[in-house]
Amino acid sequence: MHGIMYGTETSSEELSRLSSLSELGRRALECKVEADLSDEAEALVRKVVESNPDDYTLWNYRREWLLSLKGEAHDRLVKVWNDELRLTEKALLRHPKAYATWQHRVWLLAEAKDMEIDLATRTGLFEKELALCSKMLKMDARNFHAWAHWERVSKIAGKHEPARVVEYTEQQINADFSNYSAWHYRSVNLAEGIPIQDKTALDQLLDEEVDRLRQAFYTDPDSQSAWFYYRWLLNGAPYYSEGKTSALFNIKDEFLKNELKACQELIDLEPFSKWALLTKVYLLRRLGREAEAEDTIVKLTEIDPMRLGYYRNLASTSTRAV
Repeated sequence: MHGIMYGTETSSEELSRLSSLSELGRRALECKVEADLSDEAEALVRKVVESNPDDYTLWNYRREWLLSLKGEAHDRLVKVWNDELRLTEKALLRHPKAYATWQHRVWLLAEAKDMEIDLATRTGLFEKELALCSKMLKMDARNFHAWAHWERVSKIAGKHEPARVVEYTEQQINADFSNYSAWHYRSVNLAEGIPIQDKTALDQLLDEEVDRLRQAFYTDPDSQSAWFYYRWLLNGAPYYSEGKTSALFNIKDEFLKNELKACQELIDLEPFSKWALLTKVYLLRRLGREAEAEDTIVKLTEIDPMRLGYYRNLASTSTRAV
């Protein structure tokens, strides 16, 4: 996990374990080179990936073994597929951000149909998979692997509903305003999750999004994730569709003036909030009030001298977006 300090000394027991794992890995690779698809080789590879779930080569090797089972009895295939999913779940609980393991799970779900596993069983697998994602997100709500996997699985299952994603991100954001992944997936799905032809619905949505952001800012003025999402909204919530970029909202000067007033109210309470001041600069420039923007940049240099060079560059490029 990020921010965790690790010791530099390794115990003799750990060295012995690593040596044993290295030997198992060497033998597993030999089996792959020899194209050994026996149950004995499978058991050996299983031991290695349980301890080292980032090994792409050995996960790929397991796929060769799994594909070799095509045509076997349906009950046997279902058991093997469930066992394989349990194996990857065990690995992910130990290493939640192992790319290779997440990709292997996606492959298992996508390949189940070609392996002629029946629809009812596949549906059950997808339901369990979505439940696993929720479990992983409870452990670490910002785990972008779990977020991406949740979206991929929904698409494979034919259950990708942008409105449902937006609703789920709202739950996660309300639990933690600093959840960058939740804000990101909200922005990706927002345009698809509402009737964009309905102006009244759009106006209501914009008001609701701003209200949610207000709560985030007053709860944690340093929540970078919320400020990034806010900037996206102020730019009209751009999204990409049918080969072009469009804006979800038509942002007018009157709206920007109201937001500038609200931003200043926050600054009055939190005068050292860098993100609030940067947003004030952005709003002032959008409204053509450059002199006031420059004064605000001067204040930023005083409260955040570590980024003096950035602020000087910002001041010298008055037409540049903040």
